[in-house]
Amino acid sequence: MNDWSGQTIGGYELGEEIGQGGMAVVYRAYQPQLERWVAIKILEATQAGGEEFLARFRREARAIAALRHPNILTIYDYGEEQGVAYIVMEYVSGGTLKTQLEGQLMEWADASKLIIPVGRALAYAHSQGIVHRDVKPANILLPRLDWPLLADFGLVKIIGHKRGITRPGMSIGTPAYLSPEQAAGEEIDHRSDVYGLGLVLYKLMTGHLPFEAKSPIDTLLRRLREPPTPPSQLNPNVFPRLEAAILRALARDPDARYPTMEALVQDLSHIPKTPEQVPAAKAASTTTRLGTLRPEAGPRLVVTGTGAVLRLPQQGEALIGRADPYVTPQPDVDLGPHGAGQAGVSRRHARLLYGPEGWMLEDLRSTNGTYINNVPVQPGQPTQVCSGDILRCGQLTLVFYEE
Repeated sequence: MNDWSGQTIGGYELGEEIGQGGMAVVYRAYQPQLERWVAIKILEATQAGGEEFLARFRREARAIAALRHPNILTIYDYGEEQGVAYIVMEYVSGGTLKTQLEGQLMEWADASKLIIPVGRALAYAHSQGIVHRDVKPANILLPRLDWPLLADFGLVKIIGHKRGITRPGMSIGTPAYLSPEQAAGEEIDHRSDVYGLGLVLYKLMTGHLPFEAKSPIDTLLRRLREPPTPPSQLNPNVFPRLEAAILRALARDPDARYPTMEALVQDLSHIPKTPEQVPAAKAASTTTRLGTLRPEAGPRLVVTGTGAVLRLPQQGEALIGRADPYVTPQPDVDLGPHGAGQAGVSRRHARLLYGPEGWMLEDLRSTNGTYINNVPVQPGQPTQVCSGDILRCGQLTLVFYEE
């Protein structure tokens, strides 16, 4: 693109370049009429690929202009002149979340001040029929360290738009922050933003992304094939309830994620700002037998969404399901109080077995299936489960912890 520094467009005096992405460049600019600094995003339509990209740029202007939220960057003006289109936006001198916090681990008490407001901004955008599609640290501006502003709706999809320029088979967004369905070129909805915000939170809490690889293609392939590494393995200060929320947001299957951004925000809002205190384990005999629990282990299931901890009984087999006074045997792990009925959990849904190879999960011919990291568990074929694995019974998601 041409360098527009020092030139005037639409009455705005352009200064230095402050950002670049895709086919657009952002400049700091001065508006003499109001004696203020603004940010201008410029798209040269001829170099951007013609009317298709220009249509997306116009839609970005309309989308942002329609949004009014304290955590969404304000748009001031839009115009087309001298063969370019431009958007005039609020100028934020504090930089982005990417530049200010890159590589630093954050405590949940600090991360929550950024993630929850951004989540609320996204929930509001979704309520207006807008999906951001490119949630990442570089698109979160920081007027103050505790005041995030969500920016760059240049890749939005207007829900219900009959002639959308983005079609299935096109992966639009930043590779490192694409949801699995974006990476696969599939149709997306608001749950891709749930995934994106989950990735940002993972990055803040661990300093890493869950699918780092040598190339963007390898990153995308890992995202499509592998479950995310539990964040507690990278940062032991990520306590179970927070980890469960992150892993649910990062489920490969959109149906296994939070159904709405508001649901994710509500869950995060109720997570304590400091790690939950875990009672010290009582002293126990070191004698153990094959097929029984190791006394030093504390196997449990954590319900995503609420953080409820369900301890497994001290035996080598645990039935999982919904309690029913007219059906025997009763489950050892009763999911009834945790929304099992609406989630399609059967009365005798699955069972956990402990043996020579460790823990195994078996589906008991349930109505809606049992899954480990979104992979179906076949009835009568116990499958090994490891600490940190995401289990799903019907639509109820749990995280298994062995210790």
